[in-house]
Amino acid sequence: MAEQIVKVEPVESWELPNTEEVRGHLAQIKSFQSLVHSQLISGRDYGVIPGTKSPTLLKAGAEKMAKLLGLVDEYEILSQVEDWEKPLFAYTVRCLLRAVRMGQLISTGLGECNSMEAKYRWRWLPAWEARAQGIDETTAQVRKVISARGGKQITLLRIGNDDVYSQVNTILKMAKKRAMVDAVLSASRLSDIFTQDIEDLRA
Repeated sequence: MAEQIVKVEPVESWELPNTEEVRGHLAQIKSFQSLVHSQLISGRDYGVIPGTKSPTLLKAGAEKMAKLLGLVDEYEILSQVEDWEKPLFAYTVRCLLRAVRMGQLISTGLGECNSMEAKYRWRWLPAWEARAQGIDETTAQVRKVISARGGKQITLLRIGNDDVYSQVNTILKMAKKRAMVDAVLSASRLSDIFTQDIEDLRA
């Protein structure tokens, strides 16, 4: 059998963009960032979460930015755990952002949420109600808060959430929400301004 000779075409070396191209890209980013700041509303579209420094992009802001960019969102559930006996519920979702006009894929993002997160695993109960249910106060985490009515101090006890079943849909939606924020931040190149959506992680 005759030896087959395969011709390999030379690969052009990668080069840094020239100065004018870099300046053009930076100007575009700066212009879009200015547009974003003029359109997003603090407290509704983004906000600074206590204990953090960078503003957190919220769902409303992510949806608004996607519209500004001319993008439409799609979702895929990559993995899911639905154990009704433990109970344990966990979802990993991918958000795909596509251009409205041409349909090409522009960005993707991942989001995960599960019932073991503090927000879903626990609930806070007034101490008097916990005593009525026979809950041992000495083994529970305690939080002192001021009531909205009367301004009196109330003691709350953290107990296991016995109604996580009613939050399954909420947990799935939270995974989708986190995936969208991740995708929008990637598409908009605004990660230096906003952080990933973490307001939902507070217990």
